[in-house]
Amino acid sequence: MLKDLYTQMLKYNFKPNHRLDQNYMIDDSIIDLVVTELKLKQTEIILEIGGGTGFLTKKLITQPKVIVIEKDKKMCEILKEEINSNNLEIINKDVLDVNIKEITCDKIVGFIPYSISKEIIEKIIITNKKTVLIVQKEFAEKLTAIPGFKNYTTVSVLAQNYFDLKIIKKISKKSFFPVPNCESAIISFEPINKEYDLNFVNFIRELFRYSNKDLYNALRLISNNIEDKTYLEKIKNIKEDLLKRKVKALDSNNLNEIHKKLFK
Repeated sequence: MLKDLYTQMLKYNFKPNHRLDQNYMIDDSIIDLVVTELKLKQTEIILEIGGGTGFLTKKLITQPKVIVIEKDKKMCEILKEEINSNNLEIINKDVLDVNIKEITCDKIVGFIPYSISKEIIEKIIITNKKTVLIVQKEFAEKLTAIPGFKNYTTVSVLAQNYFDLKIIKKISKKSFFPVPNCESAIISFEPINKEYDLNFVNFIRELFRYSNKDLYNALRLISNNIEDKTYLEKIKNIKEDLLKRKVKALDSNNLNEIHKKLFK
């Protein structure tokens, strides 16, 4: 695949743009594994984040429709030239400026820019769609982190609250051109069909500002941002053993229980 990439670079006169996090996948077996993990059905519409040079898109194009969000105008032109299909729709925008939830699709896939991975995950959480992504290995480990560990953060809780997560494979730096500074991983997001709750999301964001404090003190610290006048009284309804635990030691089930006691 490296030869194919070189051919494209010469044909279309481009080179990877470091500012846009462009490190192109050159391992065909990794692309095949991503497609396999999507478990595609013939009728499904696929949303691809970051089409790049189209190596993944070409493997998806037999689907009824493939919608690609690609920020780089040059890459959009290459995709149109390389993939002449009525099944392809290209959105030439930054993914952060796109309301993904409004796009009609069945599954989401992509080799996403590592610098905005967190923001992209927060968008995907709202969609409740089966998703397969290639992300930085450390970020994949953060998403799947166990409560109590240092890398268990807000995004860990939110991702685990709405998806069953699985790291499918860790990927060598040599699978990309140019070679990035970090290793990567394929991660699968299987929706658990829980309705998105913005109040819960905002609560977790506030609470994890004090992730190293015990729950009781953290809840009191965020009280100034809570409009409910009975909020402090409701803290007494939470089990004492939970109130004594550090915020970062609570899993999504604990946090849902706490949220219900305070706001339902």
